[in-house]
Amino acid sequence: MAFAEEARAGRRGPRSDASVVSKEVAAPAPVGTWPHALSHDPLLRVSDVLAAVQPEFPALTPSKLRFLDSQGLVRPQRTGGGYRHYSPADVERLRFVLRQQRDHYRPLTVIAASLEGLDRGEAHEGITPQAVGEQAPLWLSQDELAARTGTELDLVSLLATEGIIQEGVPGKYSREDMDVVRTAGEYLAAGGDVRALRAVRNAALRETERIRASVAPLRAKGEREEASDVSQTRAEAVVGFFASVLRRPNASD
Repeated sequence: MAFAEEARAGRRGPRSDASVVSKEVAAPAPVGTWPHALSHDPLLRVSDVLAAVQPEFPALTPSKLRFLDSQGLVRPQRTGGGYRHYSPADVERLRFVLRQQRDHYRPLTVIAASLEGLDRGEAHEGITPQAVGEQAPLWLSQDELAARTGTELDLVSLLATEGIIQEGVPGKYSREDMDVVRTAGEYLAAGGDVRALRAVRNAALRETERIRASVAPLRAKGEREEASDVSQTRAEAVVGFFASVLRRPNASD
């Protein structure tokens, strides 16, 4: 009888004693910078980072790494001799920054805000750490460009015919053209026109020449690292401006 009464009481509602009252416990705030689950031990040199990341981002250079460091987005630790050493977490953070720029055209200020949210645990992002691998060769054939970028050989040939990519040595193209091939393929697949693509490329090359001219005095004085940082800053500003124009409400009208 007592058991039946207790069962009926249980069906009527939860017992009031504290032993069965569940309390939701807030998760502690994460410590350190995102990604928190990866090692933050500074084990990797600049050359290791380039080998790990350049297969996906062939245009990545030491000057780009210095620039992102100066902007506070990816902050490697320094050795006693001043050399930058990166952790696996730094490398994944670098990939996040580069993907935000490449895939979403986001300016650095927006990316920095996103990273702050990840650091505080207010936002979440999947991580895809990869082992340090072999860097792409300096020069690639059309077949190799197609294979490494996951595009059709016909597309690579079309870009070469239209002058979007050009041979650096006979029969070979720079590995930096990998990014050009991939993004050009995405543009054309989205309905873009080859002639318009060529016009955009020529505009980008003209801006590149303007940037080189603007930092020529610094290079003449031997201030090459400062010149690289200034060049990168201006290039990022151009990308941000272009992206802001595309994001205008009437851009797709």
